[in-house]
Amino acid sequence: MREKLIGEEGVKLLSRFKKLAIAVSGGRDSMALLDWFVSSGEYGGEFFAVHVNHNLRGENSDADCELVRDYCREKGVSLRVYSEDVASFCKQGGYGLEQGARLVRRRIFKELTQSGEAERIVTAHHMQDFAESVLMHVFRGSGIDGLCGIREDDGTTVRPLLHTDRKEIESYIESRGVKYRDDESNFDDSYTRNYLRNTVMPMIRKAYPNLDGSLAVLARQAGHARSYIEGNSPRPTVGDGEAVLDISALYQPEAIASASIFKALEAIDARVDCEGVHIDAVKSLKDKKTGTRVCLPHNVEVERNKDKLYFYRREQKDYGEYAYSDGSFRIGGREVAVAEGKGANYFDADKIPADAVIRTRREGDRFKRFKGGEKSLGDYFTDKGYPLHLRDNVPLIASGSEVLVICGVEISDRVKTDENTKNVRHIEINCRD
Repeated sequence: MREKLIGEEGVKLLSRFKKLAIAVSGGRDSMALLDWFVSSGEYGGEFFAVHVNHNLRGENSDADCELVRDYCREKGVSLRVYSEDVASFCKQGGYGLEQGARLVRRRIFKELTQSGEAERIVTAHHMQDFAESVLMHVFRGSGIDGLCGIREDDGTTVRPLLHTDRKEIESYIESRGVKYRDDESNFDDSYTRNYLRNTVMPMIRKAYPNLDGSLAVLARQAGHARSYIEGNSPRPTVGDGEAVLDISALYQPEAIASASIFKALEAIDARVDCEGVHIDAVKSLKDKKTGTRVCLPHNVEVERNKDKLYFYRREQKDYGEYAYSDGSFRIGGREVAVAEGKGANYFDADKIPADAVIRTRREGDRFKRFKGGEKSLGDYFTDKGYPLHLRDNVPLIASGSEVLVICGVEISDRVKTDENTKNVRHIEINCRD
C-alpha cells in the first residue's frame, strides 16, 4: 500500500497550476515531495526540479547536489542547479548565513516565476514547520501577519505539505525507499530556528501535546482578521525601486496602519525579518519632520518627505564620471542617453562647455533654474521636495561645480534653446536597477 503524502487540499492547491518547479535540497522532506510528483500520478501538469547549492558546507553541499542529480537522472526529471556564493553575499550585505541563504533562494524563485518558466515554486514545508513559524513570529513580537504563519500560496511559492505531519513524511520515505541526506547544520542549535525546533518545541509539547494543532487554529483565526484588514488598508504606489505610501495611512487604526506598512515592504521585497519594533519605528514618522529616516533590516530605509513615506534599499553612491558626449552612460544605477532632437530635458548642445562631464552630485554644486535664480543644488532639491535618498545618485551634466542638466528633472537656464539654436539634444533615462 502506497503511503499518502499529500492530502486532498494539497492536491487541489497544486492542480491550479500547469507548470511547477520543485525546490529540492536533498533532505528528507524535499526528496519525499519530489518522489510524490514522480510516482503518485496525482499531479497532471509539467514540473521540473530546482536545487540551490549554497556552497556553505564544502563537500557535503556538493554531495547533496549529486544526490539530487542522481535521482533526477534515474527518474528522467529535468533539473536546474544554481551554485551560489552565499558566504560572500552575506558578508557584503551584513546578513546572517541563515538569512542570506533564504534571500538567495527567494531571489532565484522569484526570477523563475517572473520569467514564466514556472507558475509557482513548490517547497516541502510541513505541519511542524508551520507551527515553528508561528511561534517564532510570536517570540519576535510580530503583528497579525506573522501569526498567520506560512502561506499555502504567496504568489511565488506553494506549500502543499502544510497539512502533512513530519511522521507521515518519514513513513513515506521508509516505505518508498527514497534516499536523502541530512544537513548536519540542522542539528546546530546556534541557529535560532534549530534551537526552537530541537530544544524549545519538544519541551512545550510535553506540556501541550496538541501544540501544533492549537497554533494552526490561532493562525486560521488570524488569517480571517488579516483578510479583512488587508482589504481595508491603503496600498503603496510602486516604481523605480521604491514604494511610496501616503502619510495618512499611519493615522488609520493600528492594525490597518501596520498592514499598509507591510504592503510597502513586500512591494520592495523587504518583508523578511521586519518585526514589531521596526513597524513601530515607521509609525513614529507621522510625528517627525520632512527628511527623517528610520533604518530597517537588510539596508532598507523609510524616509518621510512631506506627506509621503518612501520605502527603499539604501544605495551606494556612484562616483563615476564620463566626458560629455552623445551616447549612453551607466551612472547612478541608471542608463542615461544623450540623444539628438527634442524630448525630455532638451537643451542647446553648443552651450555645453568642452570640460563638461556626466556624474553625480558633489559638494559645492550650484544650479541656475530654467528662467529662475541660482542656488546650491542641495537647496534646489529641498525647494523641489526631492527625496533625500534619491539625491546622491541623480545623473547630472556639469562643468566644474556648475550643474547644467539635472537628468530627468530640469535643465539650467544657461543651456536653454533659443532662436539661434542649431544643435538640440535631450536626455533619455531609464529607471534605477
